[in-house]
Amino acid sequence: MKKLQLPSNMSKFINKRTGIVTVLAAAVLVPAVTFATWGPQRPTYTIENAADKVTFNSITNNPHQGDERNFVQVKETSNTAPGGWKDELSVQDGKEYWVRIYVHNNAKAPLNLVATNTRATANVPTTLANEHRINGIVSADNASPQKVWDDVVLKSDKKFNISYVSGSTRLINNVFTGEGKQLSDGITGSAGTLLGYDKIDGRIPGCFQYDADVTFKIKIQGEKTINFDMDKKVRQSGTTEWKKSIDAKPGTKVDYQVSYKNTGTETQNNVIAIDKLPAGVNYTKGSTTLRNANHSNGNGLSVTNDTLVGAGLNLGNYTGGSDAYARFTATLPSNEQLKECGPNTLRNFATVTTEQGTKESYADVVVNKDNCTPTTPVTPTELPTTGPAEVVAGLIGVAAITIGVVYYFKSRRELQETLHAAQNQPTITKSSDK
Repeated sequence: MKKLQLPSNMSKFINKRTGIVTVLAAAVLVPAVTFATWGPQRPTYTIENAADKVTFNSITNNPHQGDERNFVQVKETSNTAPGGWKDELSVQDGKEYWVRIYVHNNAKAPLNLVATNTRATANVPTTLANEHRINGIVSADNASPQKVWDDVVLKSDKKFNISYVSGSTRLINNVFTGEGKQLSDGITGSAGTLLGYDKIDGRIPGCFQYDADVTFKIKIQGEKTINFDMDKKVRQSGTTEWKKSIDAKPGTKVDYQVSYKNTGTETQNNVIAIDKLPAGVNYTKGSTTLRNANHSNGNGLSVTNDTLVGAGLNLGNYTGGSDAYARFTATLPSNEQLKECGPNTLRNFATVTTEQGTKESYADVVVNKDNCTPTTPVTPTELPTTGPAEVVAGLIGVAAITIGVVYYFKSRRELQETLHAAQNQPTITKSSDK
């Protein structure tokens, strides 16, 4: 429903199917939603009382169009029925839509008033948003007002932009019927595209028999994203359930899977998957398969080379939303080959590389080594006891040693002093008897 720019106290809604005119309070037509709008404010006319001048799209009770101020509509190109035009539409990425601009010179036929240099212009936004308006303009050099406009509202829950489909503009009237006459692509330019009645000369007389539709195509383009997911899983050979971790017996076979999915909107080319097996796990030659949209039965295509475990396997090119699964078989180490007694976790890594980056994931196989002697732990030598009594005894011993050393040095000093004194005594000579 359009927001009609009528006097503030009243609005008029024309049912396009029945032509019934209903007068409503203006407040009823202004709920808290987005409306398409028209302009400028201008005098209006009816089919019973047409205009006395060249003016466009101002009749309010056109039996085919309803209120002509509502003159731009849209519908999906797959809708080939005559009707189905809407003022507001939810759009989808990648789909094409028709935009229609109705053109009618409202001048009374007896006045022979011909619009000159009549043009149609469409403003098609190209930015990204969740909502866009396409504004249609009809203009003529001698029209009053010289330009009139209206728009449609396009919405989506995802951001999108709009592209004009080259070569799609058509003029359809009583002369150019069916698919109409192709017009220039200038409709999206500032000057618009020139119109006409029986030839493209810009001249359109006044009256219903000279009205026309100008149509063109648009294409919705969703926001472009580049991303992917990958994962690594494992299963017992002969089973169907893929898991991140399983328990297995030594020497048995397991299947590994590397999965990839393009979660963006842009195509990813030359997607490479590489798998790195843990020590002791042996790849089964010729076991690699590739499952994707081109090879969707069972495990998919049998790959002739064994590069997945090694240099890497080129999975191909993938559009947005498409996926692939590379699978192969391997044999686990025997009981004797396992390093640890008890549980051994064998972790298998895989990477997927695209032009936009690399991601990694892993899966585990837990294998239990049996019939082995666990290593006897070495008991550490008992440290010496250092209780309070032992500490006191130690201190006493240290004191005794210290006293002994002091006594030793004291005795030695006294000895030296005694010897020194003896050496300094005067010599006594015993006198002889005479």
